[in-house]
Amino acid sequence: MARRTKEEAQQTRNQLLNTAMTLYAEQGIHAVSLKYIASVCQVTHGALYWHFRNREDLLQQLFLIAEQPYEKQYIEQRQSVKQDPLQALHDFLMGVVHAYVEYPTYCQTYRLFLTRPYVPELTGLAEQIDESHHQVIDHIHYFLKQAKKKKQLGKKRSLKVTARGIADVLDRLVQTIAYSEEKARSSQDASIIIDLLIKGLKHP
Repeated sequence: MARRTKEEAQQTRNQLLNTAMTLYAEQGIHAVSLKYIASVCQVTHGALYWHFRNREDLLQQLFLIAEQPYEKQYIEQRQSVKQDPLQALHDFLMGVVHAYVEYPTYCQTYRLFLTRPYVPELTGLAEQIDESHHQVIDHIHYFLKQAKKKKQLGKKRSLKVTARGIADVLDRLVQTIAYSEEKARSSQDASIIIDLLIKGLKHP
């Protein structure tokens, strides 16, 4: 048998990762065996183990390449925060929502890694997943902090509590979209909720 080139090996690895992401996100980790993933990719069970030591290693590699829209949307709104922090926060939240509507890979990542509560199979990734959630809270906290400096928020409002609350609302909106077959309608509903949320922040 001819020896595989590095390019062929990388193609096989990518195929295994993409297939695993899709199957896990659609069926659940517990319902998909490594043997099944290999069979769908038309490679041997041994070939899969050549790339990944076990299921935990496969999940770790999937998490490392999993796409999330939060950081990109945060960076895009960093410039406009100087003019209108609450509008920047609104655009950040809507940017995340639209990203989940437009890109199925984001929904796969959410269904596999970010849906709460965590499934037992993700225990080894719990710390990293929690860090992802905390990063979203930190992004929202930044916008709120700038809004308070601009006196767009009441003085007595707790930024930490408010940031966690908004992050929870965003998570629920994203969850609805990630599992919905009518993503456009879910996006419209999310837009109404986010508009009301931002308006509510402008009052003490």
